[in-house]
Amino acid sequence: MLNKSVFPLLAALLLTACASGPRIGTMQAPDVNFSDYETFAFVDPLGTDRAGYASLISRQLIFSIRRELEMLGFEFVEDPAQADMLVNAHTHLDEKIRAREVADPLMGPTYWDYRYGFYTAWPSYSTRTEVTQYSVGTLTVDLIDAAERVMIWEGTARNEITEETRRDAAQAIDRAVAKMFEQFP
Repeated sequence: MLNKSVFPLLAALLLTACASGPRIGTMQAPDVNFSDYETFAFVDPLGTDRAGYASLISRQLIFSIRRELEMLGFEFVEDPAQADMLVNAHTHLDEKIRAREVADPLMGPTYWDYRYGFYTAWPSYSTRTEVTQYSVGTLTVDLIDAAERVMIWEGTARNEITEETRRDAAQAIDRAVAKMFEQFP
């Protein structure tokens, strides 16, 4: 029998395992020494400003990226010509389709529905295909050597977009940028 003090730990582990956050990936140029860089500025226009104006997403990205880079010891400068590093960001939304087979008892829900898939002792089951559409958002942050005009670091965050992330996009962007820069060298 399990000790009762183990249940809170087990519950916490299950909640942590179920929490879905963005999948983070980073790449850096192999010959880059980031201690050579002191200042940064954002490219103008940012890759997320394709419509000719600063979007709300761009404003949040600038706030979040600037905070992370300043916490890493880099200094923000307004003029890109005075910066060692340039920062750009890009977002992309993909529409996906998910299909899966679902058990459907021919006689309606029964006591034995839990058996489906393990063995086929009951011939009263059929399957149907369930199709759902969902969106996957990708955020990319590029750090560019201002003098050489070459990318020196790239961070990406990719996650399924839910109603919650749509409602609170600023918080989702902020969390994704923070996780991305946790992997900064």
